[in-house]
Order: sequence, then structure tokens, then C-alpha cells
Amino acid sequence: MKVVVAATEEQGERLEELIQHFYSSVFPQYFDDDKISEFLNLKILQLPNHEDESLFTLEGAFRAICSMEVIISILESNMNKKYTRLFNKNVDILKETGLFFPFTPSNFTPPKRKKANTIFSMFTNSTNQILM
Repeated sequence: MKVVVAATEEQGERLEELIQHFYSSVFPQYFDDDKISEFLNLKILQLPNHEDESLFTLEGAFRAICSMEVIISILESNMNKKYTRLFNKNVDILKETGLFFPFTPSNFTPPKRKKANTIFSMFTNSTNQILM
């Protein structure tokens, strides 16, 4: 018999926050709005519907949270080649836990970062609360 402990509500909330961070802060630095909309249609980094996935266990949720935080940290610190192995390892962990993240380090190269216009992206968070 194997005992599995379900993920906590806080872990579920943290997963949602990290996914939202990818779509509002990370992806707009490298991709245009059309491509990000396509990611939504492809269900990239979306939580699975069935709760029998390993993502909904205490361990699976913890591993996914840590992996997303590592990937975000690498991407926001201008990844270089020495982090490629760490990036790929964490992508594999996301796949193991049931999150679809079909990217390689080459998808997040510095030239792509300069081309994306984060100011006018509909996915980025607004800088002001009030629009005049």
C-alpha cells in the first residue's frame, strides 16, 4: 500500500501565481502576443483537469513549484550556456509532474528578448492602477 498526500491549497495557489508570472512577465520578454495566445491554446503550463496527476500530490506540487522558480530565475537573470543543463533538468521535472512546457534554452535567447515589446503586450501587468 502506498500513501499519497494531496497538495495543499497554498501550493495550488502558488502554482497559479507562477503560471501567471510566466504569462505576464517572462513570456512577453521573448515572444509577441500572438505567440503567447498560441501558448494558451496549446495549454502550455496549464494545470491538468484530472486530479490523479502527480502534480496534485504534495511532492509533485513542491517539485513543480521549485522547477518553475528555478526556470524563472534563470530566464530573468539573462541565462547563459552554463545554466542549460539546469534549465533542461527543471523542464523534465515539469513534464514528470504533468505540466506541458515544450521549450528549450534556445527559445529564450537574448536576441529574442530585445525583439519582444513588453510595454505594449496585452499579457504584461499594468504599471498604473488608474488610466486617464
